[in-house]
Parts: sequence; C-alpha cells; structure tokens
Amino acid sequence: MISRRSFLGGGLILSGAFALEGFVLEPKDIEVQEVLVKIKDLPPAFRGFTICQLTDIHHGPLVGLDFLERVVAKANSLKADLAVLTGDFIDREKSYMRPAMEALSRLKARLGTLAALGNHDNFIGRDFSARVISSHSIQLLQNSHVMIESGGDSLCIAGVRDYLEDRPEAARALNGVAPSVPRILLSHHPDYAEFLPQDVRVDLVLSGHTHGGQVRLPFSFAPIVPSDFGQKYSGGLVRNGDTQVYVSRGVGVVLIPVRFNCPPEITLIRLVA
Repeated sequence: MISRRSFLGGGLILSGAFALEGFVLEPKDIEVQEVLVKIKDLPPAFRGFTICQLTDIHHGPLVGLDFLERVVAKANSLKADLAVLTGDFIDREKSYMRPAMEALSRLKARLGTLAALGNHDNFIGRDFSARVISSHSIQLLQNSHVMIESGGDSLCIAGVRDYLEDRPEAARALNGVAPSVPRILLSHHPDYAEFLPQDVRVDLVLSGHTHGGQVRLPFSFAPIVPSDFGQKYSGGLVRNGDTQVYVSRGVGVVLIPVRFNCPPEITLIRLVA
C-alpha cells in the first residue's frame, strides 16, 4: 500500500513535471505543422505550392527576440514558396514593433512575405503598424490582394483588416479577381470566416488569434478559446461551407508564459488539387 507521504510526494513530483513542461519547455518547443489543403480546380502551376504561415508572434516581455530569431531560422529552413504573417506581431507596446519586423524581414520565402494585421497591432495604432511593416519590405494587405502568376496560371492572396478592432471587407479585398482564380484570404481572427459575403468565394482562410487555447487538455479540448464559436476554431483545418479555414496555434503567448499540450507552431501549407 502506498503511504500518504509517498502519494503526496509523487503528486508534487508530477505537478512539478507538468509545470516544467507548461512554463519552461513547451513555450519554446517550436513545432512545424505540415498541412495538405485541397483546392478545387487548382491550376497545375500551383499544385504543390507551399505557404509558410507565422502568426501571433506577440514579441514583448514574454516572447523575446532570441526566440523570434529561432522561429525565423526554422521557417527559412522550410524553403517555402511564400511566407504569410497573420497578425499580432507584438504584445501591447509600440517599442516592440520595429524589432519584431526587423527579425521577420529576414524571412526568405521564394516569392517574399505578405502580412495582415491583428487586434494587438491595432491596439498600438493601425497606421503606425502599417508604416513599420511596409518599411521592412513586407507587403501589408488591408482589404486588398495580390496576384501570383506562374506558367499562365494565377493564384490570389488577399488580406482583410482585423475583425475585432477594424472593418474587414472580403468583397473589397477580392474586387476584380476572376471567378476561376483560386483565392486565399489572410484574416487574423477566424470568426470572420462565418461572416463572409455569400457572393464572395474564398477557398481558404488562414487565421490565428486563438493560440490553440495555449492549454489543451486530453482529447485536444481547450478550456479557453477566444472565439464566439468555441472549439470549432481552437486550431487546425476546419470546413465552413465551401470555405476551408486553417487556424494556427501561433508562435507566442499572452497574459501568462504557458503552453501545455499546445506547442508553438510554424505552419507549412501545401496546396493540392
């Protein structure tokens, strides 16, 4: 029979192990999540096209530059065709924005880097954030799009303003895009996928914001998910009608430096027909 002292001692050891994992090890243990996304009628030139997504950096007191530099180095090792940043580059202080963008400007995807703003980037001023991002050779999409051309085929990458702190407009972002062209939309908050205009087709939304909950219990349940749709957008690939939504767990943390069963994520999206 196990004595009470042994039982309590074992409990303390187990609690310590969980604390070590949640507070010290896992928040710095970067995981590459490779995701195949099927897009109907994807043109031949874009079959196998790769997109490296980084989101929710939250550079600040809890997420230092040394960690961000490791993230960038690991992302560069993937040799993606395109890099996209889906917002929340800093915590809440303006002073962190320039160092964060300086580090992220060293991303080396073949076709460069595109970005959309998150709610934290709006907290410090949308225009300020936009100026800093643009000054680091990263193209910011604010209810706008770019076209990627290859072998006579086209792919549209659009981005909208933040769902919580601004006014996202997918119709404006995709204005003028031919109906046959595949469309990928950068939206920091995944909930916006629920409110896309019915006459605007979006094949894939790339989002973050929810951090995967930061803490996930067994069976991948996240007790806290900052979404009006609960577990649906806690993380991973979700289908919402004809639109697929990928929600990354993100890189950083907010409020407390804890991730449990929910490591930081660099996402490598691979498009397939």
